Amino acid sequence: MEIVEKGENLVCGINAVDELLRRQQRRIQTLYCIENPARRVKELVERARRDGVTIKPVPVSALDRYAGDVRHQGVAVAVAPFVFTPLPKLLHSLKQASAGNILVALDGVTDPRNLGAIIRTASAAGVAGLLLPERRSAAITATVAKTAAGALENLPISRVVNLVDALRRCQEAGFWTYGAAAAGGEDLYNVEWSDSLVLVLGSEDKGLRPLVAKACDFQVTIPLAGSSESLNVGIAAAVTLFEINRSCRQTRNGSSSK
Repeated sequence: MEIVEKGENLVCGINAVDELLRRQQRRIQTLYCIENPARRVKELVERARRDGVTIKPVPVSALDRYAGDVRHQGVAVAVAPFVFTPLPKLLHSLKQASAGNILVALDGVTDPRNLGAIIRTASAAGVAGLLLPERRSAAITATVAKTAAGALENLPISRVVNLVDALRRCQEAGFWTYGAAAAGGEDLYNVEWSDSLVLVLGSEDKGLRPLVAKACDFQVTIPLAGSSESLNVGIAAAVTLFEINRSCRQTRNGSSSK
């Protein structure tokens, strides 16, 4: 049974579909659910029907086939392609906002699950936007949406042609850039973070490319026990982003108490 072309336009899973229904930032085309669904899926179906979404019950085998290796939990939606936010528009919107903006830029993160995990962490950490290169990067797929657990709808993402040039534009807009290095950078817990910054994370196996690392104002390193290997990029993103939040909050509280 043909339902939707396999690829980026099918978002699977209860949490991801729930977030789409609540925020509607991407246009839902059709909701597919298995026949005789469980209670949570039934609730999503009723909400979607009230919102005027087309509902199509399908055999579980059809969802299995089109979801691929993504766990669909009995529900999926076909959506319009993800809408990226142009970098100039993102920077302009942040200029109008208050200080304290954090951006995340990714250099060569090709694993969709790592990308989804970073998006989820970035949203939870209050990141203002994500910079994603057009090449040598995972695309926004169903796997990314499922791993992000709904956070994809909360985070503006800019697709950039040249990451080095994009970092330069961020610097011109008042951002300081911090490259995450496996070794040799300033100890993460000793860094004095700028109010407006870009955290640049490298690929799962090679880290930052030399040109990207050179474009960063600072290099920071997570201190690990001597026998430990480097962290997965998704975990490194979480450790670093929440340390930035902790440090900046402490600095603000210290300043306000003086």
